[in-house]
Amino acid sequence: MLKRFRVSNFKSLLNVEFKPVGLNLLVGQNNAGKSNLCSALRFLGLTSSNTLENAAKATLGETWNISNVYVSEKDKTIELEVEATLSDEGQQLEFDYLLRITADRDSSSLKQSLKVSEEVLKLTAGKFQQTPLLENRNGQAKLLHEKRFLGEVSGWDKYVETLTPQDATMLSRLFDLDTNRRANLFKRYLQGWFYYNLYPHALRSPEVANERALIGHDGSNLSKVLYALHNEKPRLERKIIDMVRTLEPKLDLFTFSSPDPESVYLFLEDQSGNRFSTQSISDGTLRFLAMSYLILMQGNFGDASGPASLILIEEPENGLYVGHLKPLLEKIDPSGQFGQFIFTSHSPYFIDLWDANVDGIHLIKPGKPSSVLVRPNPDKVRQLLNDMSLGEMHYREMLG
Repeated sequence: MLKRFRVSNFKSLLNVEFKPVGLNLLVGQNNAGKSNLCSALRFLGLTSSNTLENAAKATLGETWNISNVYVSEKDKTIELEVEATLSDEGQQLEFDYLLRITADRDSSSLKQSLKVSEEVLKLTAGKFQQTPLLENRNGQAKLLHEKRFLGEVSGWDKYVETLTPQDATMLSRLFDLDTNRRANLFKRYLQGWFYYNLYPHALRSPEVANERALIGHDGSNLSKVLYALHNEKPRLERKIIDMVRTLEPKLDLFTFSSPDPESVYLFLEDQSGNRFSTQSISDGTLRFLAMSYLILMQGNFGDASGPASLILIEEPENGLYVGHLKPLLEKIDPSGQFGQFIFTSHSPYFIDLWDANVDGIHLIKPGKPSSVLVRPNPDKVRQLLNDMSLGEMHYREMLG
C-alpha cells in the first residue's frame, strides 16, 4: 500500500507530498495540477518496465517540458519518492524508493534527454533495517544478494556491482531471480499502478490492443478483456453484468464474435436474445461497464498476478448520472487491502458521494511556481456537513 509519494520538478509540481488512503478523491480547479499528480504516479509506475523516454511519452506524449518550466536551467533534477508497505509471506515489508532523473532540455528539437542520476531502494523488515536492495548512481550500480545477506547461502560479497545504462532504471532491468526476491516484489508493485481516462471511441473498438487481458488507459481492449473473463471467470462476469443492470435493466448476457485473432466484437444481449453492439450503447454505459470491471476485479483476483495495486481514474462521472456511481463506489474496500483507488473530479454531485470517506479527500490548488496539495481537516469537514454538502463546500472554496 502506498503510504507516501513525493514528487518535485515534474510539470507544475515542486516538492509536493501525497499521502493517500485506500479510497481517494482529488479535487480542484482546472489546471490546478490534478492530472499532473496522476501523471507523475503513472510515469513512475511505467519506469519499472520501460525506458525513461518511453515512460514519459506514454504518460505525456512527449519528453519536452516534463520538468517545471519555472525551475532554473541549472537545476533540472526530477525527484520521485515512494514509501510503501507490502506483504510477503505474512511479513510486512517497508520499502523506501528514491529516483532522481536529470532532464536536459534541447529547445531546438523540443525534447528533453532523461537520465537516471540516482536510484535507491531500501527495505526495513526483520534483519533488513533501511538496507539498500539496490543503489544506482550515474550508472554505477550495486545489487544486494538477499540470500547471502540473510546467511541462507555462503558467499562474502553481499553486493554485486555492475554498470547500467542511464536511460532506464535499474529496477526495470532486474531479472526475476530468487536472490532478489524482495526487490522484484517492489518492482511488480510499481508495475501494478494503472491510470485510466476512458474514451468512448476506444471503449467501442473491437481491436485487440495487447495480448494480456488488460484494459488500455483510454479504454481500449475492453472487448478482449471481457472475452477472457467470459471464458475464465464466468462468476465474476455475472457480478459485472448484475452491476451494469442497475443502469441497463434489459441486459442479460455478454456475447462475443471473434472472427480473427486481432478482433473481438462485444454484444450486450437481452432476455429475448436481442443483441446490441457497442455502437448502439451509450457512452456512459460503456464507461460504467469498464469501471465495474476495474472495481469488481480488485476483490476477486485469484491468479498469481494479483490485483492492481493502484488504480487512477480521471473524472468517472463523465456521461453518467452520478447516482449510478454510488453503489459502484460502495464495492471498493476503503482499507486499500485490495488495492488503492484515486479518482479526480470537478462534479459537485460526485464529490457529494465522499461524505462517508472525507479522510480520502485531497485538494489541489493552482500556484506559481508550483501546485499546492492540501488535505482538508476531516473533523472540520464532518462538522460542516451538518449545514451543507461536500460539493457546496468545494464550490465555496471551503475545503482548504
